[in-house]
Amino acid sequence: MEYLVESFDHDLSNRIVRSGTTRSYGFDQTIFSEGDKATFLPIVLSGTVKMVKFPEPGKEVILGLFQAGQAFAVPPAMDGKRFPATAITTEESEVLFVPRDSFLELMETSAEFSAVITSRMCGILRHQVETIQILATPSAEQRIATALLRLAKERRGEFPIEIAYRRKDIADMTGLSLETTIRAVRRLAKKDCLTIASGRIILESTTPLKKLVG
Repeated sequence: MEYLVESFDHDLSNRIVRSGTTRSYGFDQTIFSEGDKATFLPIVLSGTVKMVKFPEPGKEVILGLFQAGQAFAVPPAMDGKRFPATAITTEESEVLFVPRDSFLELMETSAEFSAVITSRMCGILRHQVETIQILATPSAEQRIATALLRLAKERRGEFPIEIAYRRKDIADMTGLSLETTIRAVRRLAKKDCLTIASGRIILESTTPLKKLVG
């Protein structure tokens, strides 16, 4: 994913920040709900935000996780229609809200901004395809392997990579029950696809997971 704020020079980054309003949130707070009118472009300044759907009572599917520097909900911000999912914080977070008119003005007046947003849109489409592939895969292990590969890619760090998300989060990303997810993660550890240390998932390499996914 594109890290929006990091992608621009100092002047443009300051212009983006000045054009919006920053709000602070605690853990598990709703930023906006599915069906709300998209009157702004949200950008995570700190913390992490998840976009979720609730297909049925008590069932949650995570469509995306967004970290500091990332814009999200870009398509509805562009067309001004309604948000297709709910945004919720997964930790204490700060979010910048750029009003839609300011967002569109930046698109028109800054080729640099427009190019990054276009790239971000392409990333969103790829992400949606990956989500469909995860949910369409019958194997729980392959679903989790695909999700872990996505999270590892977003970390952009050197190995070993620690997956900071809970088993519940991974279950919600893959459409699996928590119990199934826990069992599948343990099987992946036995196959040396990952390591479990103090309850955390550690990836020493992504090669075993890639081989499993095929």
